[in-house]
Amino acid sequence: MVMIDSFEANREAWSLLSTALDPRDPPASARERLLSEISGPARYAPFAPAIARHFDLDGVASRALLARVPDPTAWTAGVEPILGFMHFKPGPRLGRAHCGLVRMKSGMRVPAHRHRDRELSYVLEGLLFDDEGHEYGPGGVIDMPAGSIHVLHVAREADALVAVAQARTDFLGI
Repeated sequence: MVMIDSFEANREAWSLLSTALDPRDPPASARERLLSEISGPARYAPFAPAIARHFDLDGVASRALLARVPDPTAWTAGVEPILGFMHFKPGPRLGRAHCGLVRMKSGMRVPAHRHRDRELSYVLEGLLFDDEGHEYGPGGVIDMPAGSIHVLHVAREADALVAVAQARTDFLGI
């Protein structure tokens, strides 16, 4: 017996049904639950598997890290245009890399810098651009090998939240 995904098999029927029904507002309680979920600790939960993989953490540690993001007491204040840091210990595969979540102000520019060691950046929120025109939104990864040089910009529309692993970096002043 062949099993067919019921939604895919009935896509046309579902489409017709959705246009035939009168739109209704959800109950206020459902709206409140949804809004609390997307602004609370669960907001970043979909990123937990990728954070675990990139930063060599187990699932429990990555979920716990991301659950702390909305907690203002978990953050160390930054100096503008860096809005704040939340340091965390990576797994052993990252060696001597320093890891943390970084809140970056919209419109900021990270000047040209050379990585003496690998740098890994994972975007959780906002939009970053590099000097080659690449765009990195939520779920985007910037993996710079040792010896590489680049510049980053945060889009002007919104602040960015980025998980970063880096060790030795030289700023070039250009």
